[in-house]
Amino acid sequence: MGGTARAYLFARLDSVVWAAAGSPAVGRVLAFDPDAGLIAFTDDKGQPRRVDLRMGEVRSAAPKAKLAGVSSVDGNEIYGIAPGGGITRLTPSGDWTFKPPQPAQAVYPQPDGAIIIVGPLGTSTRLWLMRPPDDGILDSASLSGVTRGARTQAGDRLYFTSRAGLVGVRTRDLSPLKEIRVRGEAEAMAPTPSGDRVYVALHESPRIAVADRYSESVTGTIDLPAAATELRVDPLGQLILAKPANGADSAWVIAIGTGRLIGSVATDWTTDLPAFAPSSTIATLRKPDVVFVNGSTLNPVRTVAGGAKDYWYFFYWNGFRPRSAGVDQPVTFDSQAATSHGDSVPAQQIDSSRPSPPLRDAYPTMLPPFVPPPTALPQRRAAGFLVSFAAVLNEQRAQEIAASIDIGGAHPRVVPTQTGGTAIYRVVLGPYATRDEADRVGRDSKRQYWVYEAGS
Repeated sequence: MGGTARAYLFARLDSVVWAAAGSPAVGRVLAFDPDAGLIAFTDDKGQPRRVDLRMGEVRSAAPKAKLAGVSSVDGNEIYGIAPGGGITRLTPSGDWTFKPPQPAQAVYPQPDGAIIIVGPLGTSTRLWLMRPPDDGILDSASLSGVTRGARTQAGDRLYFTSRAGLVGVRTRDLSPLKEIRVRGEAEAMAPTPSGDRVYVALHESPRIAVADRYSESVTGTIDLPAAATELRVDPLGQLILAKPANGADSAWVIAIGTGRLIGSVATDWTTDLPAFAPSSTIATLRKPDVVFVNGSTLNPVRTVAGGAKDYWYFFYWNGFRPRSAGVDQPVTFDSQAATSHGDSVPAQQIDSSRPSPPLRDAYPTMLPPFVPPPTALPQRRAAGFLVSFAAVLNEQRAQEIAASIDIGGAHPRVVPTQTGGTAIYRVVLGPYATRDEADRVGRDSKRQYWVYEAGS
């Protein structure tokens, strides 16, 4: 049904530190962007949404056409397959579409901004490597005998199931990998966080095959009481959860270090639970409650009464930390430079013995661009559109961001403003004559940006 999205600081699960009303029912979480404070997820209809932790709201990210195969690697850029097999990329600053040579069956975003598009599966499956928003195909490859079974990305390698085992490519250039032969049909696959190994649950077999990326072969097996149909790996690389194929309300817990079964825990299986939680615990679903168990002993350590009605997602972020007192200290900046940028803020003194806090020590650490009311705009400001790359509370950090952005030899400038009695330092380029021109500059930066009208 949806309701209110809430955030807690683990393990104080009875104290809400953040909330936003109007959230739809969650289908699954896609990814988290710690820099922008964005959680990308799909709703119960499979359509993309975002939770903006800094702005305190839940937003729809979906275009008019329904998307399939929605995915994200960073929480900021969301990809999906449109009707007809085209690719759509959704970002807070705008959308991008592309029609591949053949209808897409899947899209795999990469941490470096590239994507791998997978064509129809079958005798010869085509793969295309691209770097949006450019429309050019950088590399392509063809894989033989790819099935509709499990697939996964392990580090810089993308693996697919084939009739004889696993086939794959390197994600940087789609160069083929040596086929890894396994004894049986792959039911599910999950890599370690480092990507050095891939665990493969075999269909109707009480074993998990361990594939090594360096030797490109199966280097061992893990015995289970029965066959498993789903695998979940601890983000810290310590444990594996395996779902029994017989439908039992439990999960097997496997130690990655020893490759042995530790035991089993009682839990239902949903898209979010069981899951690995902080402090080396496992969150299990025992309706109507959520029970946390110790990952080593499997003994219960905490129960959240009625927690089964919620969707759970665990992430690390320091944006909820208390605001540093040093953030509100006045700053001094060169009056001549300020005048050249169209600002007329009087110079003030700052206590140099109090260093400015790091960007991540303050909440919020990045704000949307401040647009003053029309009556507050200087009449001499030229009309047009500005590109804003950041709005931060620390002048030194703003200067560092500006210096790190180079677009055809042009660097943004830092413009100090005031909002609510607080000094804000905006990193901007422009103005530009049209929104399209400003948007092009923002895209060329390969960074998150906002475009807004300078004279509005």
